Amino acid sequence: MFRRRWSGLPPDPQFPSDLTELGYFVNEIDEIRSIANPDYYFKYFINKNERWNERQRFAFNEAVGKIIHERLTSLGLETLRLPLGTPPTEPHVPIRISSTLAQAKRVVLFFGESCQESGVLSHRVIGRRGGINKGSLVSLVQGLKKQQAEDGKKDEELGIVLANLGELWWWPEGKRGLTPRGRHGVPMASCVHLGRWHDKKVNEIPLNRSPAQHVKCVFESVVLGGEEGKKVPDDAMLDIIAVGDGADEVEKYLDQEEVWAKIGDRLNSFVNLNGNYSATKLTCNGFKKFMEDRARAYMMHNSPLGTPLAGPAGNPGMLGFTTYGCPVYSAGPTVLYVETMLIEIMPAVLEWICQVAREGKNYKNEEVHVYGDEVPKEDDITWANWSEDKMWGETMDDSNVDVEKLGDMVAKVVTEKEGLSATEGW
Repeated sequence: MFRRRWSGLPPDPQFPSDLTELGYFVNEIDEIRSIANPDYYFKYFINKNERWNERQRFAFNEAVGKIIHERLTSLGLETLRLPLGTPPTEPHVPIRISSTLAQAKRVVLFFGESCQESGVLSHRVIGRRGGINKGSLVSLVQGLKKQQAEDGKKDEELGIVLANLGELWWWPEGKRGLTPRGRHGVPMASCVHLGRWHDKKVNEIPLNRSPAQHVKCVFESVVLGGEEGKKVPDDAMLDIIAVGDGADEVEKYLDQEEVWAKIGDRLNSFVNLNGNYSATKLTCNGFKKFMEDRARAYMMHNSPLGTPLAGPAGNPGMLGFTTYGCPVYSAGPTVLYVETMLIEIMPAVLEWICQVAREGKNYKNEEVHVYGDEVPKEDDITWANWSEDKMWGETMDDSNVDVEKLGDMVAKVVTEKEGLSATEGW
C-alpha cells in the first residue's frame, strides 16, 4: 500500500513584500510599472494555479501598503491602536490620526469600505492608471491640507482621523489585521490547503469584531473619549466622509438618541458616497433633521457631476435607490465603481464640506428641483426585454437570414467604430 505524507504536498508559493523584488517600480508619474516592460502595469495572472496569483497579490498589496503608510506618516499622521492601550503584538486595529489632533478646531473623519486595507481607496487605481497617491488616502489628506492652506488657516487647526473598517481579521503570525479577502492570501501549510479556519478566540479583535463595532470604537476612543493628546477636542467641529457600507454603519451608529445627544451639536456635515441605508429606517429625529439640512449623498448615474437626483424623501421617478434622507447628487458618468467614487469627485466633496464649515450653524441645504429618469418605451430594446424577434424583426433561422446584408451591416459597424475599411476589417 502507498501512504501519502503531509510533507509530500506541494509547498505554498512564497513572494517577497517588496516592489523591486516582485519586478515593479514606481515611475515619475507615481504609477506602478513592470521593470521588464515599463509600458505594463501590475500583472495578476502569472500562473494557471490561482494560489500563485493570490499569493503574489498578497505580497504586492503588502509592499504597496508600506509605501502608502510611509507617505501618510510624512504628512503628519500617526498610528493609533484600537482598543486603546493594546500592545503591538496583541490583536488590534490600527487607525491613522493627525499628530496635532489635540489642537484641532475642525476634524475630518473618514470611514471607507469594509473590503479595503488601511489607507486604500481603490487597488484598481493604485495598480493601474492613476497611481499610488490618487488611489489611496494620501490624496485625501493632501487635498484637505491644501484646502486648509488656501483658506489661510494653520495646518494644526485641521485634524484628520482615518478609520479602518477592513482589517478586522487578526493574523497571529503577522501580528496585524487583514481584510476579508486578504486573509485568504496568508501562507498556508501547502498550496492545496483550502484555507484558514476562523477561530473567534484567535482571529477576532476585541471591540472591533465587525465594521459596526469598529465605527463605535472609533467614536468612543477618539471623539467622545480617548487618551490625552490623541483625542478630538470637545469644541472641535466634525465633518464625516463615508463610502459604501462604511456610510451605512456610520448612519446606524449616529441614529441613536443617546449617541446623538452627545455628538449631534458637534457635527458640521456628512457626505454619503453610495451607501445603501434607507431613511425610512431612521428613528432619531435630531439625526433625521441633520440629514435633511447638512448632509448630502452621491450615487452613480449617467448625469453630469453635481446634477440633483433626489430630495431628502427620495425620487420615485428615478431608477434606483434614492431614499437617503438627504439631497442626492450624481457622481458623474465616469464613476463606474463605488471604490473610485471619492477619487473621481474629491474636489467637489472637499469644496462642499469646506463651504459648510465656513458658514457654520447658518448653513442649510438648498431645495433641489429634480426630475425622473426617462423610462424605456414598451417597444424599446433593452437588456430586460431583448429577443432575436425584436432585434431583427423576425425569428432568425437559416431560411430567412440574408447573409450578404448581415455582412454589410457588420462591416459598416467595424468601419465606424474602429476606423477600418471593410476590406481591412475582414
